[in-house]
Amino acid sequence: MSRYRIHGLGLAGCTVAWHLWQRGVTFSIADDDQPGSSHVAAGIVQPVTGKNATISWEYDHYFSQADAFYRQVEVQLQTSFWHPLESLRLVSLADEKKILPKLTRGPASAYFLGELHDHPWPGMRAIRLRGAARLDVAAFVDATKNFFASSRNDEDATGAENIHCGGAKGLIAHHPRVWPHRCAKGEILTVHAPTWQQSRLVSAGAWLVPIGRDCYKIGATYEWDHLDQHPTDEGRAWLENAAARLGGSEFSVLRHDAGIRPIVRKSQPIIGREPLSQSIVFNGLGSKGSLYAPACARSLVAHLLDSDALDPSISAADYFARKIPLDWSS
Repeated sequence: MSRYRIHGLGLAGCTVAWHLWQRGVTFSIADDDQPGSSHVAAGIVQPVTGKNATISWEYDHYFSQADAFYRQVEVQLQTSFWHPLESLRLVSLADEKKILPKLTRGPASAYFLGELHDHPWPGMRAIRLRGAARLDVAAFVDATKNFFASSRNDEDATGAENIHCGGAKGLIAHHPRVWPHRCAKGEILTVHAPTWQQSRLVSAGAWLVPIGRDCYKIGATYEWDHLDQHPTDEGRAWLENAAARLGGSEFSVLRHDAGIRPIVRKSQPIIGREPLSQSIVFNGLGSKGSLYAPACARSLVAHLLDSDALDPSISAADYFARKIPLDWSS
């Protein structure tokens, strides 16, 4: 059986590591231990997203696998980082004729729970939706690193195949090869707000998610031109405005973080072997990595070990064949 070396232990690398471990496969890890987007991400998973209230791609399939995977890892690690919850979609009165039918009829109606009438958002309608969750991504990644540090990091990598899970750092640094990306910087606030008393994920052009002990994460900005991990005054002002709008004016800021989302095309990841170098890649999780990473990692491992076919929608070979001429340079 082949041996593998995972490059990068963010969300993608961690899920690959667990699936290899579950299959009893020998692997080692190469990670620089520098915090990436996984240590900033809020880990939000929700079925209905965007200004047009669309359903996330193949949501039920990926959510069921994510739910089972994270629960299994929680049992193995004897800790908790996966938190299913209800969400509220706030709809302005000006948009209700456009948005409410999408939430109450058609695909989104499968997640519709009703309307919350007693709420603190004047001029808005608050629509309850099931099927959301929050992954404490930093806790999951750190616990995974600790688990595999003692049992896997010291493996001899000689002759191992490399699995590149470098996230935004890998895409920007052209590792393992050059390929187009649309990575986006995002800024997030962590706030303490004892008076908010909110147990749901709330979204309306921004989002608010409870993380326990009267604390919340608020996000998130998008910036494509300045890809660094430095918070900005402009980002903080936007986030504080969102916090006041979604939660209330009484809060104190605990943290202001920035990270870079690894985006190739929207939030659909790319897995498998790219056709020129045959490098194994798992990247492009974007802003929905907590949803897609477990099932994609499982598919990648099944492809490598069992020769299972990859879904063409996420296959690296299919992507490169369609999008990038085969004479692109390294």
